[in-house]
Amino acid sequence: MSNEFTLSCVALFIMSPPLFAADQSGQRFDSTAFPQPPRSLDRHRLRADTPAVGHLVHLNNAGASLPPQQVTERVIAHLRLEEQIGGYEAAERVAEEWENGRKSLAQLIGGQSEGIAIMESSTAALHKVLSTVPLHSGDRILVAGAEYAGTVLPLLQLTRRMGVQLDFLPDGPDGTVDADELSRQLRTPTRMVFAVHAPSHNGLINDVIAIGAATRAAQHQPWYVVDACQSLGQLPIDVSQIDCDFLLASGRKYLRGPRGTGVLCVGPRALAELDAFPLDVRGGTWARARDVEIDPTAVRFENYERSVAAGLGLMAAADYAHQIGIGAIAGAVARNAEYLRSHLGGLADWRLLDRGKRRSGIVVVRSTATPPGEIVSSLRRERVNLHVVPATSNPRELGDQPALRISPHAFNNQADLDRALDLLANFSS
Repeated sequence: MSNEFTLSCVALFIMSPPLFAADQSGQRFDSTAFPQPPRSLDRHRLRADTPAVGHLVHLNNAGASLPPQQVTERVIAHLRLEEQIGGYEAAERVAEEWENGRKSLAQLIGGQSEGIAIMESSTAALHKVLSTVPLHSGDRILVAGAEYAGTVLPLLQLTRRMGVQLDFLPDGPDGTVDADELSRQLRTPTRMVFAVHAPSHNGLINDVIAIGAATRAAQHQPWYVVDACQSLGQLPIDVSQIDCDFLLASGRKYLRGPRGTGVLCVGPRALAELDAFPLDVRGGTWARARDVEIDPTAVRFENYERSVAAGLGLMAAADYAHQIGIGAIAGAVARNAEYLRSHLGGLADWRLLDRGKRRSGIVVVRSTATPPGEIVSSLRRERVNLHVVPATSNPRELGDQPALRISPHAFNNQADLDRALDLLANFSS
């Protein structure tokens, strides 16, 4: 983990008046215990760039965040350009900006621009990966137990269609993937390993670097896929340390890009050995009667038909994250989430579901008295956005009961959090 992240995590604990709270286990949260760092978050700028905060408390950033106005303006400007000169011509005019944006996205995750594919969503990226990696009957796939249903569903389909074997990795004591147990599991030939960095239905953070090290040490060299949908824009990511073959992420969540955007980072091994099936004319060329020429970069995974405006918005979101500082963002999100946990843990009729020694900005709770859908609807009428996590997101961990997810961002201030907590306290006995 970078020094910037460590310093910025403590930075945000001194941005507000001291906080003192204890959850039901007696664990105390005290903001005065953290020293003054050399750099802190410019929350005033964040809120000025997010007009909706003037009338809305948005705590559903794990679903879809509020984009900065710079992102929205960039999307609209390109749509206007298409209106004036045509879609193909507008795309040609912004070709250099597009490639610079690819570099910005690569820098955000510690990668190289030739390994970045701009996708329509993380799901589109996942499907491309699954159609590209050669799989056969009997191949074994390992997946983190906290993985989201969107990843598990097509894997379950592959067990039926192709006869692959899908096994879930056992959790360690804190709920995260146990890298030592993974190493033992990998003594059995394995084709693919899937690990979610920050699950969407609990607060844990998996050590994807340790998982990568265990996967790389395996004799049979499985393909390693990391789900960074909730961590892109929220946590520092360095694919050179993770050493994954594929990292996929959504643009609309903590990165604050437009809906309909995603990123696929393709590692050197995958670029050298895989062809990106099926190819589109964006990534390949029909050269002669029966010859195919494949783009040498991750562009081979892209589709020709895409929203250029949305893609430019995604790149503007990456630029914005660079300007604010991913370490500062991570610190602010962590502080906001822990503030919510410390107060919710002290309320009657509420149960925190979060796990892990290190926790993300995703806070998941259940009320023993009120269904989460009723709570969400009630708070939405008060202009506070939360989210219901359906049990089908991960029935292995959630059982058959939905939960309530509260996911703050760096632009949320203490007044936002207190407003939500005041309303949630009404559902306590």
